[in-house]
Amino acid sequence: MNPEFVTNNQKFSVVIKRNTYFFNDPEFEEEWEAYTSSITNLLLLLKRELDAKKTMEDKKRVVVHFLMGKRDGLTAICALSSVSEEFLLRLLTFIRLTDDDDLNKLVNKDSFPQTATGKEWSKAFLFRLIRKNRGVTKGLVNLLYEGFSIPILRKTLPLFELKKLNFSKLDFSPESLIDSIVRYSKRGSYKAKAANDPARLVKLWLDKNDIAHKSNIKVKNIRRKVDLAIPDEINPKMIVECSYEVTTSSAMGDKAKTEMGVAEDIRRYYPDTFFVGFTDGIGWYVRQADLKKLVSAFHNVFTFKPGELERFLKYLTATL
Repeated sequence: MNPEFVTNNQKFSVVIKRNTYFFNDPEFEEEWEAYTSSITNLLLLLKRELDAKKTMEDKKRVVVHFLMGKRDGLTAICALSSVSEEFLLRLLTFIRLTDDDDLNKLVNKDSFPQTATGKEWSKAFLFRLIRKNRGVTKGLVNLLYEGFSIPILRKTLPLFELKKLNFSKLDFSPESLIDSIVRYSKRGSYKAKAANDPARLVKLWLDKNDIAHKSNIKVKNIRRKVDLAIPDEINPKMIVECSYEVTTSSAMGDKAKTEMGVAEDIRRYYPDTFFVGFTDGIGWYVRQADLKKLVSAFHNVFTFKPGELERFLKYLTATL
């Protein structure tokens, strides 16, 4: 093979014929297997201790002691509850931002350290805090055991996540373990379902109000498909993009840059068209630098808080 020139077919052939199919680094696999086995053993130890207790309060004390005494205790508890560590960080950010009597009492919010609410706690900070601050640890255990009973959490959290905050999860009941397995295995499908797409809510609202539109459509000279073009892609009077982020990632910065590029296309090729964003979710609250870039692309921004769709309708009517 000529080192100075390799055809596309030759490059394609290399990948097909020399494919390893699954990446496997034996040293890494051994290290990771040891780690996962240690988490499993921690949970088995916790189960034995919980089996010896009868009352809910005794069980809670065992879990508090477990979290404060074991370096990987929080990782193990999250695995048992099928709560991702990232989701827990988002949930604690929401709690820190929210003033609700029932929730404050449940989580012992008075024990929370006084840190800037505009910055999310890091995973390392939370793990250290859980091992040092008994009040916070008790509050976290209460949250994991009884969060489903708090009205503001029932109102705010998706049911898929809310049902994880249930005492049965930390009781090792077969039903709860099976539920955790199912929820974990279907987490990706749950997030990817079209019916769970925020753009769908805006589309349904437009349908309800008999407003012509096209969804998930390519508009000429716009660099990517848009969520909604009103009334159509031929002569759009308004283009709508939706983004609801609960988790965070570097891709959010890319999303902001892309929408700024779309805004440039609209200004160049459709100078009379309004560009509107439905931007929501605690993920954007946490990534505020990216959020500032994102919203700069839009003429106006809305969330999915009650009343915002009505405000959007009034804006749409006034502008068009």
